[in-house]
Order: sequence, then C-alpha cells, then structure tokens
Amino acid sequence: MTETPRHSQQPPSGIKYWPTRLFFFFLKGLTRLPYSWLLGLGRAIGILMYHLANSRTRIARVNIKKCFPQMNEAAQEALVRKNLISTSIGMIETAILWFGPKRNWEDRFEINGLEHLENALNEGKGALLLAFHLTSLEIGGSLLSTKCYLGALYRRNENPLIEHVMVKGRSQYVHSIPREQTREMVKWLRNNGVVWYAADQDYGRKQSVFVPFFNIPTATITATTRFTKLSKAPVIPMTQTRIDGGKRIRIDIHSPFESMGQDEQQDAIKINQFLEKYLETHPEDYLWVHRRFKTRPSESDLSFYPTKKKNRPVTPERLKNILNVATDIKTENDRVTELKVDDSIVKFIYHSNFIDRKAKINRLLKTFDKISDNGQEYYYQGRIRRCDSLKATLVYYEK
Repeated sequence: MTETPRHSQQPPSGIKYWPTRLFFFFLKGLTRLPYSWLLGLGRAIGILMYHLANSRTRIARVNIKKCFPQMNEAAQEALVRKNLISTSIGMIETAILWFGPKRNWEDRFEINGLEHLENALNEGKGALLLAFHLTSLEIGGSLLSTKCYLGALYRRNENPLIEHVMVKGRSQYVHSIPREQTREMVKWLRNNGVVWYAADQDYGRKQSVFVPFFNIPTATITATTRFTKLSKAPVIPMTQTRIDGGKRIRIDIHSPFESMGQDEQQDAIKINQFLEKYLETHPEDYLWVHRRFKTRPSESDLSFYPTKKKNRPVTPERLKNILNVATDIKTENDRVTELKVDDSIVKFIYHSNFIDRKAKINRLLKTFDKISDNGQEYYYQGRIRRCDSLKATLVYYEK
C-alpha cells in the first residue's frame, strides 16, 4: 500500500487534548498490572456501568427484551448485567492491546478452523473474514493476526487524537483501512490478503436491506455482497469466545458461506441467521449497548429507544473531519450551508445569539420536515449539534 500510515503522523497537540492524553497515560500504566487483576477490574467497572451508565443500560435492556422475549423479566435483567460486565471486559482487553506492554499471548488463546483461511489463500482469491460486534471483537481479531496478517476495515473517529491512538494501537496487529476506502480494501483482497470486517451495525437505509434478526426486521448492510462481487473472495465467518473464566480466548474460523455475492437479501439473511445461532448459546457476548434496531422499516415506525438527551458539540477538529468525509458540500458567501455525510444531509444554520438560533432552527424545521435528494427521503429525527467556532448549528436529516 502506498498510503502513509496515519499512526506515523504527529498526533494533534494543544491544551484541550491534555485530559485525553492524561487518560491514555493512565491506561498505559494501568495495563501493566497482572492480567487476572485487569479482568477483575473489568468486571468491577461493568457492574458500575450497569448501575450508573443509564443510557447504555437502557439500550441493552431494550435489545435483550426484544430479542429474548421467551425469558422472564428477572432472566432478562440478569442478562443485561452480564452483558455490561462482558462489554467492560472488552474495553479492558482493548486497552491491554493498545497501551499495554508486549505479552506472551500464546497461552491466552486457541484457534479452531484456521484451515478454512489457509485453503482460501491457497486458491489465491484472498478472504473476507466476517466478524461480528461481540464484546471480545478487538482481542479476537488482534490475536488471530499473530497467525495471519489482516487488513481491518474500520470507521474513523471524529476526534483526531482518538483516531491517532486507535490506528496506532491497532497497527501493532492489523493494517487499518477506513471504511470509505473501498478500493484499498478490494485491492488488499485481490492481492490475496485477508480483510477483517463486521457487517452487523446499523448504517441506515441506503446501505441496507431489512431482513429478520431474532424475528425483528433489521437494517442489515449489503456491503458484503458488493465486496464479494468485486473481489470474488470467499466470505468466512469468525467468532471468538472467552473461556476458562475469561482468562483465555477461543477463536473459531467457520466454514465459508456458500453462494455469496449473488443476492443481497439472501446474503443478509444468511449473515443474521449465523449470528443469531451463535447468540442463542452466548447471548451475553454481543454489543447490546449499540442501537442495533435504530433504523426501522418505515419512517413512521416508532423508535425502540429513548430519545437522546444530548447532542455532542462539534469541535473544530470534528468539523474538519466531517468536511473531509462529506460527499457533497454546498456553500453560499464562502460559508457551508449544506452537506452530505454518511446517510445524512446536514443543514448549517448561522446565528448571532440564543434567541436567533432558536428562531432560525424552528423556521427551518417548519419549512423542511424532510429533504428529497436523488429520489431518497431524509427526515429530521431530533439530531442537532452546536458548532461554536462557526457560530452555527448543524441540523441533521437522516434516512
């Protein structure tokens, strides 16, 4: 690859980054503790999250209630608690990988089914290693990379310091490929490489089809079909499970999916059925704190989740990142008035004070309750972000 690795660039500097830097410095020291201590710390933090992280706990509670209606209320709540603990352990594992000293991982994991990857590489077509957002995702893929070097598709972080640290941490194990750089990913596959990526998050209607997941119509991305058509690489699912009380990781490379790349709907069904079958046995392992069912089949359908109380302000760095990844930008008098990013159209409202801000936003929403673009409908769903550096507010219209 000819692109300069982002982790080789200088991280952003400035006083405003000091708290984040201090937190990362703390993690670097913390991860020198014995592994068993860190696992215990992860469990303790998970219990605190269960009691204190109300927003994420509510999301996990909604997801588990929807997906496991056969459980009684007590069993569902016990599963929520176990899931928050598993999620927290996953966070500690990530910190160990990114910030901790080099460890001997050979005694910490086992791999089953590695021959499926070897067979694919022997055929010279590369392999699309299909992962899922299990709470042990990061450590599973990183440990597998000690046996087979991976290209890893990921979503950029808007905070440049976190982006820098994330890519630098992962670069010890994988080659990071931003998800919008499809050509680089396909090139990696065509060069008989392995790309590790997950296909189980909600990226909106444009990139998805609705197929069942635990009997719930769920927006499931169609990128797997597209990547398979472009690269001709086999799709090989993988899972990872904590064993021996969390002290070790079992990585399972499963048989390649058959007949992939021909039908988006059927491919999405196959992926969801595979994940569902795994979670029937290991329900606490999934990232239930994620809004998996955020996009509903109809815009008029009520959301499963509580309305977000806060929208993060847009810092100058986040604004720069948004502008960099925008696919279309409109300006007037040298000021951005509208842009497209991900699955959203964003209106920029400039104002002089709080009263002016409220009036202009209300006027916009009365005028545009939805926006049409190339036959697609975008709706205002409550997402507004303040950008103090521009004296503007960003109003999001989403599919």
